[in-house]
Amino acid sequence: MVWKLITYTELYAPVPPYKSTFAIGVVEDEKGNRVIARIDRKYFGRLKSNMIGEVIDEWTAFGALKKFIPKEEVRTPKVALITGGSGGIGSAIAIELAKAGYAIALSDVVYNKDTEKTLEIVKSLGVDSMFVAIDVSNRESVEKGVSEVINKFGRIDVLINNAGITRDAYLQRMTPEDWDTVIKINLTGAFYCSRAVVPHMTRYGGGVVVNISSIVGLIGNVGQTNYAASKSGLIGITYTLAKELAPYGIRVVAIAPGFVKTRMALAVPKSILRDYLKRSPIPRLIEPEEVAKLVRHVVENEALNGVVIPIDLGLTISSPRA
Repeated sequence: MVWKLITYTELYAPVPPYKSTFAIGVVEDEKGNRVIARIDRKYFGRLKSNMIGEVIDEWTAFGALKKFIPKEEVRTPKVALITGGSGGIGSAIAIELAKAGYAIALSDVVYNKDTEKTLEIVKSLGVDSMFVAIDVSNRESVEKGVSEVINKFGRIDVLINNAGITRDAYLQRMTPEDWDTVIKINLTGAFYCSRAVVPHMTRYGGGVVVNISSIVGLIGNVGQTNYAASKSGLIGITYTLAKELAPYGIRVVAIAPGFVKTRMALAVPKSILRDYLKRSPIPRLIEPEEVAKLVRHVVENEALNGVVIPIDLGLTISSPRA
């Protein structure tokens, strides 16, 4: 039987006892009979009166509920915002998500040759893209950059908190400036970006936040007090926001890579890299594309939420915590 959506309301706050957001509408069948039905939040921002669809009885923990499923869904390309996206892991993630059909908003503090190359590859994959200058350590810069992405694409479905730096030194040699800079970019930056993006995800029925942490955040590393603290902090943010944002259809997951073949990793002293390779069950560096494929899996697998996934060739199981 064909049903028509007469009127509807999108509920952006979780409604007890369901602990989730959804839309609710009045629908009418061919005989003029009307019922009230729930509509999945994935249709937020795309519903319109007189849409045609079907009504089913959906079994839930609260009993059978009427559910309206539109057949005239207006498809809008999903959008991924990637911080620290000019090179290395960020670039690989942008390309991998472009392959999955996501429009790409690539952000970094500067536009350089790596940025241009990444955007050219993304464009060749047939998806829309843009560059947005964002200093993640500056709240005003983050809010301005997110507004630019929304103005162009109208939505943000995936946020990749990837921007990060190192300022390595032993504790007594680490300056307060080195501590502050790493924490502001690696940790506070993820807070600013998540805080700016989440309201837009809520309005369009959900999304995914992926925090690029590190195995250093799990097991520590000599000479990286600031970096380890920032990456451990990302894990704490992940656990907390996964609980806090689940009612809005927003999943939060952390990925913890080992040493990835990027300029940052290759700048590490050779003695440390040799020690890493000795301890690793698979003695090589991780390719950025391998991390990107895991990110895509996290984005596409709706069962993943509130977890930290190491991608480290088995290093964590080979590294004592004491």
